[in-house]
Amino acid sequence: MKNTTKILAACVALGVGLMCAGCRKSAANDPGAGASSTKVGPQEVVITAGQQAAQKIEVQTATLENIPSMVSVPGKITLPDNAMWRVGVLTSGRVEAVYANLGDAVKKGQILARMHSHDVHEARADYEVAVAERTRHDAAAALAQKEYERTMRLFALKAASLEQTEIAKQELVNAQTAARDAEVNLVREKTHLEEILGIPADVPAGASEEEMDTIPIRAPASGYVLEKNVTPGSTIEPATDAFVLGDLHHLWMLASVEEGRLAELHQGEAATVTLPDVPGVSFNGRVTNLGQQFDPTTRRMQIRIELDNPENRLRPEMLAQASLPVGERKAGLFVSQDAVQQINGLNTVFVRTGGDHFAMRPVETGQVVPGMVEILSGVTPGEQVVTHGSFLVKSELLRASIGD
Repeated sequence: MKNTTKILAACVALGVGLMCAGCRKSAANDPGAGASSTKVGPQEVVITAGQQAAQKIEVQTATLENIPSMVSVPGKITLPDNAMWRVGVLTSGRVEAVYANLGDAVKKGQILARMHSHDVHEARADYEVAVAERTRHDAAAALAQKEYERTMRLFALKAASLEQTEIAKQELVNAQTAARDAEVNLVREKTHLEEILGIPADVPAGASEEEMDTIPIRAPASGYVLEKNVTPGSTIEPATDAFVLGDLHHLWMLASVEEGRLAELHQGEAATVTLPDVPGVSFNGRVTNLGQQFDPTTRRMQIRIELDNPENRLRPEMLAQASLPVGERKAGLFVSQDAVQQINGLNTVFVRTGGDHFAMRPVETGQVVPGMVEILSGVTPGEQVVTHGSFLVKSELLRASIGD
């Protein structure tokens, strides 16, 4: 009787197992079955063909590549000399308002702050005097012109002497010279107001008192506010940097190279820059300067690597590592850098083990070259590794794990 009971229990368990397996197979083969992937093991996930197409998941065959030996050198990210602007003022005054804050993106010509200065009132008074002087001298020159023409007509009629015509001519020349001097002085005062102080010389229609009486501090170029040294109410002098702006789209890495390695480097070579605190992310650059002088203490040369920073992920003063090609080429197993993901602090890739099965593989990475990373262990040549969409596969695995 006991044997019969055991046999019946085993049959029931086998039937339930077959039914569950059939359900899993049906869900895996049906692209529309469920909104998420299926986790079939602690390190494996099933993503249907339909989901792969929708999420644009792509794979790459891991192959052996002949890549030059690389040397890794430390350094830091800096702003180029021609991509930083110190924004100051040409006169002393008190800051009335500040419109830009630390880290803000600003455009060329944008008003960063406004300041009040007594120079504004003095310059505007000088300009108004210059306008009145030009008007007076223009009128005098016009009158002298008419007097000269009248004298010439009288001279033609024998009603004026030659001496009178010469006197009228000299008075006309003097009046025209004075009018030109007045015009030059007016232009000088107007330039001081508009180009030096940055305020309109002539009052435009609808202008506010702020626009007429305060000096705008403008951005000389587009970039980001790296330093802000003013607040409303603070005084500012011509020697003060009110703001420091920087263009972060193109940066430098200054890297220190050992004396013995310098001969192996060449200007114009590609370089790959990584950040110790941001694993799995790299930036492509190019060596543009091999330095001119060794550090007398460390006996290292500082070289310059230029980098594009379109997403502004790099910041000045970040510590970085640069991989530079040196020596002979050697064979290595390389995959796209997009394939490597971080899971629990480990470098990981996803290998396609079947049409819709993807297995997580912890890997040991080696040297980094532009766009590629060397795999020292965890993957064998010929295996298909997820590149584009690897982050989505990681998310599906973690989601399935949470669902369990």
